[in-house]
Amino acid sequence: MKERNESLDCLKGIAILLVMAGHVQVHNQMTDPYLYDIIKSLQMPLFFLISGYLAGAGTKITDVTQYQNRMKKRAVSYLLPFFSWLCLQHITYIPQALRTVLFQLDYGLWFLMTLFLFTWMAYTAQLVQAKTKKEWAFWLTLLGSSSLVLLAYLANVTFLSPSLLIIYLPYYTCAYFCGLHPEFIQKWIPEKLLGSAACFSGIVFLLMAVFLDLVTVTGFLMLGVQTIASFLGCFALIRLVLSWRGHPVKSKLARLGRYTLEIYVLHYQFATVLNPDKISYPFWTPEGLLYSLTAFAAMSVLTAAFIYIIYRIPGASFFLFGKEKRRLILF
Repeated sequence: MKERNESLDCLKGIAILLVMAGHVQVHNQMTDPYLYDIIKSLQMPLFFLISGYLAGAGTKITDVTQYQNRMKKRAVSYLLPFFSWLCLQHITYIPQALRTVLFQLDYGLWFLMTLFLFTWMAYTAQLVQAKTKKEWAFWLTLLGSSSLVLLAYLANVTFLSPSLLIIYLPYYTCAYFCGLHPEFIQKWIPEKLLGSAACFSGIVFLLMAVFLDLVTVTGFLMLGVQTIASFLGCFALIRLVLSWRGHPVKSKLARLGRYTLEIYVLHYQFATVLNPDKISYPFWTPEGLLYSLTAFAAMSVLTAAFIYIIYRIPGASFFLFGKEKRRLILF
């Protein structure tokens, strides 16, 4: 895609803010049964929806050479930061940390590895489609690889955490389809009804967040309920962002969204910088809310400062972010 999509960047900006807010709660033992349910249901599903949509709307693999080149590029973008930060954080026991993270991805920067695996599945299916000239070949290949993930989970295989792939694969797959066939939504939901549908979805999502546990996965039935809630919430949020035409807040969030990877790999390091004694504050109290806002602000400033510094150290941005040095776009 030749030009950046401001709405997608804005959504990424919102998603990373939710991730940061959620980590302030989690790392400071301040999770509540309502706000955190909303954050957890939106943050990562939204990232996988965006990634899947871009994969579906972007240019497709046409031959083996292109397949190899793109996979190498994705490996640099996703796997290099994944392993670099793991080594830096566990410099004194790297082999043990590597063994742990490969069987428990959420021990590290799990989103990067999971996204790499989804990308590999999609690119492989695209290559099969290119060879057969049939779209059904793509979906059959993707279904086959998804079935292998499910079988690995049912067989209690923990290598590369199939449980995480099962949770987030529906978002990536559905968004890929929408990116590939943007006319689908227009056909089944008239434009004039999208606003009402989004409003209804948002209300249902909030009710589910209040009355249901959208965090703990206790089985496939509850996972299905949580997935439905996330789809409803993300749909409402996406429609809201699309309605912000020309709004200055949208452009600022879009600028933030261009640095989601950098923020993702850094921010949680500073989630408890103001709480060295690990004091647990009740979230819905004046003291808890004040601490949360202050901790979020401190984490944001330190994250921005370290991103700035890393981009000015030769080679550091490539090693830590999988990106070449670039000009920072400030607010």
